[in-house]
Amino acid sequence: MSDWVHTFKGAVLASEYDFASHMNSRMYVSRFDQATWFLLRAIGVTPASMKQQNLRIAIVRQNYQFLEELRGGELVEVKSGFLTVGEKYFRFLHQMYDDETGNLVATCDSVAVQASLETGKSVPMTAALQEKAKQHLVSANVPMDAAIG
Repeated sequence: MSDWVHTFKGAVLASEYDFASHMNSRMYVSRFDQATWFLLRAIGVTPASMKQQNLRIAIVRQNYQFLEELRGGELVEVKSGFLTVGEKYFRFLHQMYDDETGNLVATCDSVAVQASLETGKSVPMTAALQEKAKQHLVSANVPMDAAIG
């Protein structure tokens, strides 16, 4: 297993929270989306390289888990890694932490494929790309029902 990739650091800004000073759910999604690109960058996939290859990354499944509320002004960090790498897909996990307390506040579990811009259909990943992703395999130690009751 590998170390988690640090894929986002920031603060909860006033424009990102609601009337009760909790970070809006759309901002969790936005942070996880940004983290996805930095995780992909760790294996050599960038928006420019995708465009050059006439490909895109298509998320085919996402599951969010919200464990604690973030409030205005709090510092946030996201760590990410791959859980599974197949011929045509990879599954990855983002874990968002309150940087000051170290508490896990949210997760995003996703499955993605590379897809052709011409056909819209998924295409196999190169063996080299699969190997790069496997170098960032992590083990998820967060129970999927941690947010329930």
